[in-house]
Amino acid sequence: MITSSIPKPTASELNLLKLLWQHGPMDAKQMHEWVQRERPDLAYATVLRHLQIMYGKGILTRDESQRPHLYAPSQAQDSLQTNLLKDMIQKVF
Repeated sequence: MITSSIPKPTASELNLLKLLWQHGPMDAKQMHEWVQRERPDLAYATVLRHLQIMYGKGILTRDESQRPHLYAPSQAQDSLQTNLLKDMIQKVF
């Protein structure tokens, strides 16, 4: 099981996390612009909803001190990947 209290991200949530790890904190509009490069059919509202859900789960942090709100991963990439790997090993063995 993952040792942190943060739930495991879904595959689509991992895709958003990868963008945030690569490019730093972003607002929903910036995230949508990046996501559209691979998924032009994905609506802005869908991206925003994913970010809000991830924030609610504790996967993301949100800087509400400015508008638009900036979202950032709540856990470093290597830390989350290590926890996911540990979880997978426990399930397999």
